[in-house]
Amino acid sequence: MNIALSLGVMLGSGLAYGFVQTAFYSKQHEQSAQTELGRFGRADYEQLKPGMSLTEVRSILYRGVEVSRSATIATFVWENPDSSKITVTFEHDKLKSKAQSGLK
Repeated sequence: MNIALSLGVMLGSGLAYGFVQTAFYSKQHEQSAQTELGRFGRADYEQLKPGMSLTEVRSILYRGVEVSRSATIATFVWENPDSSKITVTFEHDKLKSKAQSGLK
């Protein structure tokens, strides 16, 4: 009986540890995803300047979503969870125009 009880306690605490680790990892992953998916504001928008490359814009706003592309023009959108967004158009891989809606 002692062996079974000891084994149960060892396994039980291991399962609890595994659950805590999984919950911790999930929370970290969620926070990382939130950082990549948004949480930008008007101050970030104001940093975007004509002539910037997509790489430079992504260093401020993260990945974004390409919504259209032609031979010379590409348009990307970044959207926050509250539906505020930034739209940037690149011509020949350089920032040509920008627009925002709902930024605080």
